[in-house]
Amino acid sequence: MMSVLIEELEEYYKDFLMQETGSLGSLYSDDVIFCDPLHRIEGLPALKSYFAGMSRGLTQCRFQFDDLPVVGEGSACLSWIMHYRHQSLKGGRPLQLRGCSLLRYTDKIHYHEDFYDMGAMVYEQVPVLGSCIGFIKSRMERN
Repeated sequence: MMSVLIEELEEYYKDFLMQETGSLGSLYSDDVIFCDPLHRIEGLPALKSYFAGMSRGLTQCRFQFDDLPVVGEGSACLSWIMHYRHQSLKGGRPLQLRGCSLLRYTDKIHYHEDFYDMGAMVYEQVPVLGSCIGFIKSRMERN
């Protein structure tokens, strides 16, 4: 059975840009640790600031949760696809990124770690860099 907290988290991320960072306190503990491939954020105020900054430049950001989460005692793993548009990536065209989140919680989430391919999210979407990465990948596939 899925936790109400996990259902609320999924609802929050369904349209990330429409959410207020002030409501994060209903999901995350004051001493939350949030990690992704680039950052380690500690504390609810820092998480609110990070989310506000991350939203700049995005014109769309919503998460589609594919499967039922794997839920254990005080932990969950959610797989997702992020649908996003950023004014600086691929001319603002729609992009997708597959990832998953590991959550640890009691009454609120105190640890959230996102796993995804940073190259697929950003580097491959930058014109010159994306071409270089594509070339390297194709060379590696042939070997």
